Amino acid sequence: MRSRFFGALMLAAAFAPLAAPAAKAQVTFTTPSDEAARAPRPLRERGPALTPALVAAQTAVDACEAMGFQVSVAVIDSAAVPVVLLSGNGAAAITQSIAMGKAVSALRNGKPSADLAVEVRTNKELAAKLAADPQQGPQRGGGLPIMSGGTVIGAIAVSGSPDAGWDVECAQAGLTKAMATSKTAKK
Repeated sequence: MRSRFFGALMLAAAFAPLAAPAAKAQVTFTTPSDEAARAPRPLRERGPALTPALVAAQTAVDACEAMGFQVSVAVIDSAAVPVVLLSGNGAAAITQSIAMGKAVSALRNGKPSADLAVEVRTNKELAAKLAADPQQGPQRGGGLPIMSGGTVIGAIAVSGSPDAGWDVECAQAGLTKAMATSKTAKK
């Protein structure tokens, strides 16, 4: 009797994963309705061009990878629409959303998200305002505004290293290389 019970228990345990619901993937974007897809399509807002955005994102991924970190990088335009979203091999899926949040915070507030993370510790009004915006949420370092003249035209953000300082370092490496590449191309 005891061996039958044990056998049934082992069989149930073996097949339990098959009966469990599948893990849901994180949904970042929604597919537009047919009506929305037929609507006029305005051009993307002012922001970084595709080539420098790709250079910045790939350089940031490579910089973090060289330190042993698998990260995601978001580069957005002035309307917070992604121009580039790259995830390194092995980067956690949630790092895409976190990078987007850091980029949106840097864009909308015109300063690095690390500065905002420090400010919200003492400015409860700012903390509540940012936390109430689902696109910004909790503040984390790793997002940098992209400037043209004195105007913020976009942002780059990195997520996935174990320390926000390394995320900032990788984002800055990407931004620096993209700016250098753009200046060289203009000559």
